[in-house]
Order: sequence, then structure tokens, then C-alpha cells
Amino acid sequence: MSSAFGAIDSEEKSLIETLTTILRLSKGLISISLVYGNTQSEVLSLALALLEHGYNPISLSNDLWTNLTDENGKVEQLSDILSPIGAPFRRVLAVSTIVPKPPLNWDGAAARFRQSKLLMMALENWTRQIFSYMMVPMMAKGRTPTPSEGGSTARRRQWSLKRLLIRRDGWISLVGKMMDDSAPPEVQPIRRGYAGVTLQASHIVPFSASGNSILRIMLSKYMGQDMEGLLTGENINDASNALLLDSVTHEAFGLFKFSIECQDGRYFFRRLAPTRKLHTFVLRHRDGEEINFGQASREVARPSSLLCNLHFTLGRVLWTSGAAENIARALADEDELKDGHVDGDYWHRVSASYLQRELRALSGLDELATNGQVDGRDSDADNHTTICT
Repeated sequence: MSSAFGAIDSEEKSLIETLTTILRLSKGLISISLVYGNTQSEVLSLALALLEHGYNPISLSNDLWTNLTDENGKVEQLSDILSPIGAPFRRVLAVSTIVPKPPLNWDGAAARFRQSKLLMMALENWTRQIFSYMMVPMMAKGRTPTPSEGGSTARRRQWSLKRLLIRRDGWISLVGKMMDDSAPPEVQPIRRGYAGVTLQASHIVPFSASGNSILRIMLSKYMGQDMEGLLTGENINDASNALLLDSVTHEAFGLFKFSIECQDGRYFFRRLAPTRKLHTFVLRHRDGEEINFGQASREVARPSSLLCNLHFTLGRVLWTSGAAENIARALADEDELKDGHVDGDYWHRVSASYLQRELRALSGLDELATNGQVDGRDSDADNHTTICT
């Protein structure tokens, strides 16, 4: 019996190795899709990308394991598949390693896991929560209010943030290389003949997070630390949560087509989307190019390494799993719906998804905000399960 994952064995594995092994051995053998608008995202691809590329894979694996062991029925089924070493199943932090339940090997354990409706439903619900309440809101448009919209307070705050970013990085955007049209005469564009544009203060974590307690809870789970203080009050509009970008590059950043990775206090440009999906402004930068924030002034906070790496790792998860394009397409369809350009059966699929997301945003989902939990049956994405033969 062969395995697409590698050698078949029964060796001990850590918790995260156990979960990634089961997911890798199951990809392509079973398909569970999250339907959002007119798109479908694969649960196993999403879950595996989170555990392999997420900011804190150990925290995510602990959270997934908690969801797999929170009921006696699930524990009973896991007990027929796996044997924990060091502690019982539910004492997740005390479990040292896990082995397949004899006489199973890892291929057999993965097969048994796939056959368990209870365990697969727990995996699906866990993935759906992250997809619906973190990934979609992080990509949804309306990320950053511009100085020309909103009330006077919002306009003042945006102008103030933009001035701080210009003071920190200068009149020319470090990513995109565009000059602000209000720059003084002595400032010259990078390339002759380039007209100035209105640069924007672009949030790394969207401004909407300050008013979305559910998103903040999900981001805290994703990061493995409390993100509440960083994303509320004045902190959401701090220079540490912003880049100076032109509107085209801002949109690409919001769709996670590129990101900024921070390593040891240094910043590196990272391409995430395929080259064919990148605008000329983004293509001016090679992957891995160092970006020197703060050269104009060290008195203004540089981008937060934590928030940069949140954006970078989440973008990597989105593009590795295929979810980025699906969410972007669904959100574009919602825009078409609002403009009245969608009709027929397609209108019903898009409008239902859009209405669900808007109603849940209004309701606030008090249960999740209070307990840090979401009922798996209530989500932005309906599910569709297909067993591949």
C-alpha cells in the first residue's frame, strides 16, 4: 500500500504533525467545500494551509484539537484511531506525542478519520469559522476610510495619519513608487513624466476590525495572543498599522496580492499572487526586496512587525489554499449585486451570501464575542460535501 505523503509508518508524531499528516493523506480522497457566493473553497486545503503557513501553527493545532475533543462521542471515535502519549486526549497541552491505534499505521488512521462523520464535521466547522469570520472580513472592501468620506472626525484622523506616514517615509510611496500630488516642488517623481497621485493611509489590519469584535477574537486565535488592545481605540489608526500607498497598490494589498514580511527589524516585500495577477506598480518590486521604512524620520512608528507578519502569513494561507481568489470573486459579485448588474439564478446565490454576511455583521454575534465560540451551523459559507471516488 503506497502513500502520497511518504513512507508508511506508525512512528510517534507531535500534535501538529498528527493533524497535518491526516490532512495531507486525505487531500484528494475526500472533498468538503465551503460555498460562498458562487465559489467553493476546499476545507482540507484551507485547514492544511493554516497549519503549515499560519502565524502560530501550534496555537491553531491546539485550537483544532480542542474542537475535535470537546464531546464524548468525538473522543470515543478518536480513541479508535489514535493513542495519545503523556496525557488523555482532552489535556491537549500535556499530550507529548501521538501514535496510530494498533494495528493501524498513519494511512489507516487517516482513512478512519475520513470515515468519521463526527470528526469531519468538527474539522469543517472549525475551518468554516476561520473562513467566514476572519478571512472574508479581512478581504472585504471598505477597509480604510479616505479623507474625502465619512464625518469630520474620520477625515481629520485620516489626514493626521497620512501626514504621519509622509513624515516617516517621505512623499513617494515606498511600495509602488508613486509621488503624492501635494508634494512640494522640490520633490521629484521616481520616473520622469509620472504625474502625482493622491496617496492613501492604508491600514495593515483593516480599520473595520476596530468595530468588529468577532474578527478581533478570531485574529487572537490565529495569532495565539490577545489582539484586542492593538486593534481598538486610537491604535487602529496608529502609524504602526499603516502604509502609504496609491489607490491601485492599496487595493492589491487589501486583496493580499502582496505583503510585507518583517524579520529582525527589517522589512521585505513579498509577492503572494501569481505574476499575471499583479499590477505594474507591484511588479516594480522583486520578491524579497528590502523596504526601508522610516528613512525620512525615526520619530514616527514604523510598521508593526506583528501586524505585518499577521498580514503576510494570512495572505500566504489564502493564496496557498485557493481561498484568496474565491473570496475576491465573491466580494466582486457582491459589488455587482449592489450595482444591479447580477440577475437570474446567479443573483439568488450571490444575494443570499451577501445578505447573510451583512445580517451577521449587524447582529455582532454576541455569543462568539462573549465566549470566543461560534455555532458551527451559523456561518457566512454554507457547506457542500462530496465524497470523491
